[in-house]
Amino acid sequence: MIKNIRNKSVLIVDDDARMLRALDRVLTNEGAVTTCAEWAGDAIDVLTERKKRVDLVITDLRMPFVSGMTAVYAIHKILPELPIIVLTAFGSPDVKAECLRQGAIAFLEKPLDTPQLLNVIEGVFASPKASLEFTKPVKDRKKEIFDENLEPE
Repeated sequence: MIKNIRNKSVLIVDDDARMLRALDRVLTNEGAVTTCAEWAGDAIDVLTERKKRVDLVITDLRMPFVSGMTAVYAIHKILPELPIIVLTAFGSPDVKAECLRQGAIAFLEKPLDTPQLLNVIEGVFASPKASLEFTKPVKDRKKEIFDENLEPE
């Protein structure tokens, strides 16, 4: 079991139901409390409507309707201190650089190496930033965020 993940709240965003279940199972077995969303819009709803904190977001990059890149941008704009890990089967150095520029703290390629993912998560929660509570009210910002052009700069 990795350190520092027990009882941490992790929001997992992926349109692939098998990947969503697999990540949910891995993280739950490690002691995390997970919430799953099948697309970025649901993830934004979870972050803006939710009463309890979310400590980490793990999102796929290529999804229908709203891309993972746009999700990273929007989530980072709503909660700039919230760590975001991006997963993708369609990575490149340019895509990785753009994800990191938009606010992601890590970029991992699929097929996913579970020990690598767990090491990255452990690093996130071991950092001093991870002790911050991401509970500041964001409901008022939801309309403002969605009224903006959500395409990354």
